[in-house]
Amino acid sequence: MTNAGDARRWLVDALGEAAVEKHFVALSTNAQAVSEFGIDTHHMYGFWDWVGGRYSVDSAIGLSTMIAVGPANFGAMLSGFHAIDQHFSHAAPHENLPLMMGLIAVWNRNFLKIPTTAVLPYSQYLSRFPAYLQQLTMESNGKSVRRDGEAVSYDTGAIFWGEPGTNGQHSFYQLLHQGTSTVAADVIVVAKTAHAIGQQQDMLVANALAQAAVLALGRTEMEVAADGTSATLVPHKVMPGNRPVSLFMVEQLDPFTLGALIALYEHAVFVQGAIWGIDSFDQWGVELGKKVALGILADLTKGTAQNPSLDAASLADMNTYLTLR
Repeated sequence: MTNAGDARRWLVDALGEAAVEKHFVALSTNAQAVSEFGIDTHHMYGFWDWVGGRYSVDSAIGLSTMIAVGPANFGAMLSGFHAIDQHFSHAAPHENLPLMMGLIAVWNRNFLKIPTTAVLPYSQYLSRFPAYLQQLTMESNGKSVRRDGEAVSYDTGAIFWGEPGTNGQHSFYQLLHQGTSTVAADVIVVAKTAHAIGQQQDMLVANALAQAAVLALGRTEMEVAADGTSATLVPHKVMPGNRPVSLFMVEQLDPFTLGALIALYEHAVFVQGAIWGIDSFDQWGVELGKKVALGILADLTKGTAQNPSLDAASLADMNTYLTLR
């Protein structure tokens, strides 16, 4: 709303108050607040206020996305969501992909004690997909209290992170292969690229398949030595393998496929939450931070650091900021 207020002032300064209702639309469930802002409520698009933002890209909240890609492409994305919704609802357990993804995630987290999952899309168009999944997974299942109010006695949501393609290979894959902490990995491969240049797509896919194979199978001391590697280097080139890897291959990346990919992870998150007995649809940790921030902002606006509810370190940090700003 801060950005909306700034945009409103910019528009009013140039065109006057009457321009607001002609140049704004609202995504809201609060008709009164929309009207007070100056927007015609006929230009208000509602949504279920109990659905968190991380599950809302396919609702009215996705209006900006629809404007950017067009109604046809947005509709195709919704069709991808719907296809996976139907699959999750009707497919037999042994063929139910979101169910299997959720079960694998629980197995990795609770039985193999793996705290983190790397999302590795071999497509630059999915470069922000790991960040999208960070919010979806960690805000949903980063919980330590069950739905019945009791503390959990087991690990819940894993840490999700990642980078696209060969970018990750040259930064953190070393730790994936030979580090002391095991990391699960989701490798995403797109078979057909929209902009093929020479052999680049084959090279990219070859790297994806190779990395997945090495993560899973590794390389033994005997195999390394058989290549003529010196005895002193052999232990350094052994790859333990046995890293849990799930490889997803789609024919092409289009709006339908993107919607399907998002829906797969959404339902997998739900499966994990159901097994752990936690509520995957709240985010009280985030809400508390927002509340505390309002008190800090009030002090910063006044140019003081005297909030009695804050600890000494936070007050000192506020004073430092007030001195430096």
